[in-house]
Amino acid sequence: MPLRYPEAPLRCVVLEDDLLVRELVGSFVEQIPSLQLTGLYEDAMLAFEHLAQQPTELLISDIEMPRLNGLELVRSLRQPPLVIFMTSHRQYAAQTYELDAVDYLVKPLTFERFLRAVDKAQLMVSARRQWQQGAAGSGTTAPSDSEAQPLEVAEDYFFIRTEFQFVKLRYADVVYVEAMRDFTKIHLLDGTVHITLVNLKNIEEQLPKNLFVRTHRSFLVNASKIEVVTNQDVKVNKMSVPLGLTFRDVVTERVVQQRLITRKP
Repeated sequence: MPLRYPEAPLRCVVLEDDLLVRELVGSFVEQIPSLQLTGLYEDAMLAFEHLAQQPTELLISDIEMPRLNGLELVRSLRQPPLVIFMTSHRQYAAQTYELDAVDYLVKPLTFERFLRAVDKAQLMVSARRQWQQGAAGSGTTAPSDSEAQPLEVAEDYFFIRTEFQFVKLRYADVVYVEAMRDFTKIHLLDGTVHITLVNLKNIEEQLPKNLFVRTHRSFLVNASKIEVVTNQDVKVNKMSVPLGLTFRDVVTERVVQQRLITRKP
């Protein structure tokens, strides 16, 4: 059963100091019935006031801005909404991962790419709302960082809970697992993505440690799927996953050194 989109539109704020880009993004939002544009700002401080006072599910923000940039704005919020960042530079990607951004859009923007980012946000909101509805009916509460819905691990597969069902996944089909705040997104070889309300720490603890390796605080990768390792990322299934400095030595040792063909004297 697929995830359903939220019945109520997501309240959305757009922050962009460039007039043309701001108007473009505003027009994108207005073309999507499941979004409700509640604020269109060029000044980060005005956006901050709105976000601090008005319920908001989604912030679409530029990064490079005077006075207070988009990254600083999100860090300053006590309870930030889901965030889609926009920028003209790829250098901020690692920082957006640290903030659990939904997506990272590189300008110039296209409606197709924008729609894919919004789709991710809608799926995350749907997953949480539907899990909460199911939990309310069963008398349970949403799992916290220290107490998450356990994964059933057996043989070459495991189960996750997604919406109102349990889904069986084979280890060999998992490419990587991505943390998104209190959710995780499990990316499969065929391009399917499952969202489950279990944090990455709990998933890492319950998946076989000989099969999966942490490459970043927000990413757990199937080691057998890694094709290229650089100082900044690893390539898996034609995609780039960030490689954090803290995890670089472990990844290199486990994935490369044990199978590295070297020149003999």
